[in-house]
Amino acid sequence: MLTLQLEKPGTAPSKLQLSLNKGARFTVQVRWECDADHADDVDVHALEAVNDGAGAKVTELSAVLSTYNTTRMNPRGGVLATNADGSFQTPSGGLAHSGDMRVQNNSESIVIDGSKIPMGVNEIPILVTVHEADHGGGHEGGDEEEDEPAFGDIDLCVITLTDDAGRELGAYQLSSEFKDFNVVQLGSILLGPNGWEYAAVGRGFNGDFNDVLTHFS
Repeated sequence: MLTLQLEKPGTAPSKLQLSLNKGARFTVQVRWECDADHADDVDVHALEAVNDGAGAKVTELSAVLSTYNTTRMNPRGGVLATNADGSFQTPSGGLAHSGDMRVQNNSESIVIDGSKIPMGVNEIPILVTVHEADHGGGHEGGDEEEDEPAFGDIDLCVITLTDDAGRELGAYQLSSEFKDFNVVQLGSILLGPNGWEYAAVGRGFNGDFNDVLTHFS
């Protein structure tokens, strides 16, 4: 089972029938705004997975594009090198992350380049998580014990997937549609006979990123 250190320093699918080629590129962006006096951190992740009919599976940490898997954020267990500008990518270059942003009213993005995805990889699950970074005055609830953060704690949190032409393929208002959850799988990019296509999932659950990995390992 793949497991990552999750503390940062200091803190049924429906396919879109698209005619795509194996060099198709996609951009995933998560954007969040929060005016409260807490700073929940939102992260977007992607996996270079193999699906032989029994579900998408990942066997190497190098195939996990996540800020938790970088040598900067996780020096003891991360395997992906962080560039000077904070960005990072999988060894193939097929998945590239803009860099971790841990401040409110910001965004992160992933670029998926189908022409660079390794041979054998036929599914790219796309996920977004929220966790407590620094609550300050805390969520609403007075003196009650703090609950684990969920997307409903954020004023606005949106994840979108677009193709290289800027066409929106999938989008969720996480702060309303998945307000009780802190993990959402937007969907997966699948390699079909005509190239890469998008399959919407929209599955929310509660846990942390290691809980996510258990579904794919």
